[in-house]
Amino acid sequence: MKFFSTNPNHFPAILKTPDDKIVEYGTAWISVEDQSINFKSDFVPICEMGTPLKIVRVHDELEIQSFTGEVYLSSQHLLRLISLSDEVLPAASSVFLYDVKIEASAEATITSEEKPSKRFSLRTKYFSAPTLQIFPVSIYAISLAKVRFTCDVLLPKGQRVTLNVKQPITLNELSIEVELPITLGSGDTCSYHCKILELDGDNSFQLEPYVDRLSQQKNKLFPPVTTSSEATDS
Repeated sequence: MKFFSTNPNHFPAILKTPDDKIVEYGTAWISVEDQSINFKSDFVPICEMGTPLKIVRVHDELEIQSFTGEVYLSSQHLLRLISLSDEVLPAASSVFLYDVKIEASAEATITSEEKPSKRFSLRTKYFSAPTLQIFPVSIYAISLAKVRFTCDVLLPKGQRVTLNVKQPITLNELSIEVELPITLGSGDTCSYHCKILELDGDNSFQLEPYVDRLSQQKNKLFPPVTTSSEATDS
C-alpha cells in the first residue's frame, strides 16, 4: 500500500499490535522532548490508556524503524504513545545515506571525448581509445545501496567504477555505477551519485555492520524500556 505525507515532520507509518498485526495505515510524528509519538489516520480504533502498541515508520514501502509504547491519548483520528523504545530496522541501512569521510581509490575504463582538429567539422565527435584509469576519490556519503564521492576525473552517467577502501573498513573492487554526475565550482572537481551494483562476500561482511552502526547512531532516538524483571535482576 502506497501512502505519503506532505508535512516534512510527518512520515508514513503503520499502527501495529506488539505481535506485529497491522491495525491501521496513516502518518506519524515524534516529540523527542515529550518522549511521545503521535499517529493520525482517517480511522483509529479507540484504545484504553496503557494499552501497548507499536508504530512503524515506513519509507518507500520499507519498514525502517519501530516505536513501541503505551497509549496515552486515543481518539477516532489520533493516537499518542508514551514510555517509548525504538528499534532501527535493517532496511534503514539501505534507504538512507549516511555522512562519512573516507579516502579511497577508484578504477574505471574511461573513453574521453577529444577536441577535433581544425581539419574536421566541429559537429563531429571524436573519442579516445578506452583506457584504464586509477584515481583517488573522497567518499562523503554511503549506504548499503548507494555511494557518493568527489574526484577530479570526469565520469559520464552510466560509467562503471570499482572502489577500493583501506580505512576505516576494507572494501576490494566494490562495483558501482554513476547515476548522477554533478560539476562543482570551477569544474575541476565533480560529485558523483552512484548505485552499488553488487555487494557480497568480504565487501558485504565489512560494509553491512559499518553502515548499521552509522544507521543506529543517526536514527536511534530512545533507550530500551527496562522491564520490571530486568530492574529486579539488576
